[in-house]
Amino acid sequence: MSVKFSSIDTISAALTFHRERHAVLAGNIANLDTPGYRPMDLQRAPISAGTTLEATTAGHISDVSATPGVITSFDDGGQLQGSDGNAVSLERELAKIDANRARYAASSELVSRKLALLRYAAGDGI
Repeated sequence: MSVKFSSIDTISAALTFHRERHAVLAGNIANLDTPGYRPMDLQRAPISAGTTLEATTAGHISDVSATPGVITSFDDGGQLQGSDGNAVSLERELAKIDANRARYAASSELVSRKLALLRYAAGDGI
């Protein structure tokens, strides 16, 4: 019987991404009153989206295909700015945090169920 752990690794990468994105979004809210602050956000881009990794030394990168995606940061300021140049919208950032929380919870539930299935199989169905 062959057991594949790649789905657990993929879900684990999703959990890491959503945790890091939460920190960025929380930083946007923390800078709500900072003059001239531009909110940031993170996005995952698939490896095939034009991002290539180059090995400059033989031992640097051995397996590019194992990387599920690249996380990129971008300015999410939008068009609206306050009189002080701050582009953070509290409602927008809270909505993004809530959506990110729901995705994190779903990913967490998926990995929990996957591990429960493995535990069940390892215990001979007990």
